[in-house]
Amino acid sequence: MNLEQKTELSKIIIDQAVGKYGDIFAACSFGKDSRVIVDLVMQVKPDFHFIGIDTGYEFPETLAYAEELIKETGMNFRWIGPSEEAKEKIDREYGDSFIKNDQYKCCEMKIPAIESVMDIYGAWITGLRRDETEHRANIRIFEPGQIVKVNPLAFWTKEDIWQYIKDKKLSYHPLYDQGYSSLGCKPCTTEGKIRTGGGRQGQFERAGRFVGTSKQGKECGLHTI
Repeated sequence: MNLEQKTELSKIIIDQAVGKYGDIFAACSFGKDSRVIVDLVMQVKPDFHFIGIDTGYEFPETLAYAEELIKETGMNFRWIGPSEEAKEKIDREYGDSFIKNDQYKCCEMKIPAIESVMDIYGAWITGLRRDETEHRANIRIFEPGQIVKVNPLAFWTKEDIWQYIKDKKLSYHPLYDQGYSSLGCKPCTTEGKIRTGGGRQGQFERAGRFVGTSKQGKECGLHTI
């Protein structure tokens, strides 16, 4: 499939998900894949619900770009975070360390945050792609779980993402142009080995994530629930 065909198929998937699951949201990290998801989803349903997870450790650039994009697109967006009780528990467990039991503190904050909305929605749309890592190589378009996960970009490549952004003249997170290839919270994200900003090629897209743990380049836990 060429990019135009992939785009149309992704919109069909989104439309089917909206029709099948009345209570559905899209996760938005304000990274490159989320930027494409926002554009595609809003073409299908302009008032769609978008949710971002605020761990308290976001890059300042992420928060600034989020504010700009929300204003630019008019997207129906809200931040969610862990409850005060959950946050205090994690703070006590981690103390002065950002890594404990092979997990970053900011990643630990994501789990109670997303679980707080799991009983409200029947499905969520993500920007996961099969070519990101071997751990995502076999993801399905519709994945069962605590709630159904819908992956309309599963068959897109990194090159597709950047080409779509370029063709549509979409804004994107400024840290990509500083050498970052995969963006998360500030403590668990480094530049890694690649330069991707603006679509440049690299070696390993998620190499800079979760450095110092066995999860480097893999998953924080959010997409395993």
